[in-house]
Amino acid sequence: MPFVEWSFDIRSGLLVGAFLTLLTGAVLAVVARAMPAIFRPAMNWWVAATLLQPAGFVLLSQRDALPAWVTIVVANALIAAAFAAYAMALRRFHRLTVPHGLLWGMVAAAVAVSIWFGLVQPDLTPRLIAISIVLAAMLGYCAWTIYRGPDVRSLVRHVAGGAFLLAAVIMAYRALVLTWDPGQVSAVFQLTHVQLLTYGVGSVLPVVATVGFLLLCTDRSQRELERAARMDYLTDVYNRRAIEELGTRAIASARRHGTPLALQVVDIDHFKHINDELGHASGDLALVRAVERIRECLRTEDILGRLGGEEFIVLMPNTDGDSAVAAAERIREAFSQRPLDLRGERRKVTLSIGVAVLAPADRLFSQLLQRGDRAMYAAKHAGRDLVMADAMSGWDSLPD
Repeated sequence: MPFVEWSFDIRSGLLVGAFLTLLTGAVLAVVARAMPAIFRPAMNWWVAATLLQPAGFVLLSQRDALPAWVTIVVANALIAAAFAAYAMALRRFHRLTVPHGLLWGMVAAAVAVSIWFGLVQPDLTPRLIAISIVLAAMLGYCAWTIYRGPDVRSLVRHVAGGAFLLAAVIMAYRALVLTWDPGQVSAVFQLTHVQLLTYGVGSVLPVVATVGFLLLCTDRSQRELERAARMDYLTDVYNRRAIEELGTRAIASARRHGTPLALQVVDIDHFKHINDELGHASGDLALVRAVERIRECLRTEDILGRLGGEEFIVLMPNTDGDSAVAAAERIREAFSQRPLDLRGERRKVTLSIGVAVLAPADRLFSQLLQRGDRAMYAAKHAGRDLVMADAMSGWDSLPD
């Protein structure tokens, strides 16, 4: 049975790729409206990239129908600008500084190469080599941004990151092949494996990378929703539900490893006076400032949460009663010795702190919390601006 010969028109492939990219960009523009506002700056750049790249492909495919300065210089400028837009979108998504000078410098390099080797001293091979190196660098930078960003533990990063990395490798491969064998490509649309790989990945990259980018956005949204369910909206510390879960885990860990566990219940004295005299906005600011100051006195392993209102809790793993009381005194003194700055108003704020240590009788976190709360109220009844330890806090030894 004879083999069927087949041929592939690279120009047609570019136009199909341009259409798919435009369609992807249109879909993304619609999806962007439903995404959280925090993602929109990154999405706007991504949409721009999906519009610039197909425009460059369309001009590139019209090599014999339009002037060289359009099909070479403008086309390569649009493609390079698209890759720069991808990089800007990824940097904004990861909340990283955008190196405008570096990215637009690479676009300028692509334009300069296109002008010199396309119009001034026309030479296809060095032009393809130089353009391939510039684009490989930009694609590699996109991949590097994804894999070095704060979300490196997310598995979905491999979709977009892998697409950019593969594209960078193929562009670098084309530069290497043409440097080794300059006669490999004698025409822009010559059907060789190098050209097929290059234009093929250029057509598929926007679609795959966009899917990966949307997965990154979805993954980030899910994690932020989970975080919001555990964090206090005002002070950005753990809320009561989360602190109870963490407290239960801390008790289990203390039992398992035979280590002490301490708890502080911290209450701001006369907080209602701040709200009544300065307004609720200043009261909210006082809570935020209080959290900042408490954090200054805590260790890395200590866990801070808000029980509600002006009442906070500090979980202190591997801490005995004396150490917990000493730490509570440092927190109390940090407030009594330095007023809080509340919208230009210097206000002295004091704390009443109750301390409790995990005792053999404690089976539930609520029991430990109740004793810490009881000690805090004892401090208030004794005159406020005090640290009081629960009477059972002397039971530092844990059962075997």
